[in-house]
Amino acid sequence: MIKLNVTTHSGADDIVEVESYNAAEMAEQLNNNELQAIAIGDNVYSRIDLKNIKPVYEEDVDNENE
Repeated sequence: MIKLNVTTHSGADDIVEVESYNAAEMAEQLNNNELQAIAIGDNVYSRIDLKNIKPVYEEDVDNENE
């Protein structure tokens, strides 16, 4: 499982677990004007509300705890 940090323009900051993550495929979905919503893990987001999607690495979590 891969953890993603998903932030939105409306202020949500979620950690979501997914089976796999491909940044190029996600960018393609985000740029597809025919889509209204994008499912990421168990969450569904409005395509235009998504701000950032990035993998969370263990060292990122460790650095936040210091």
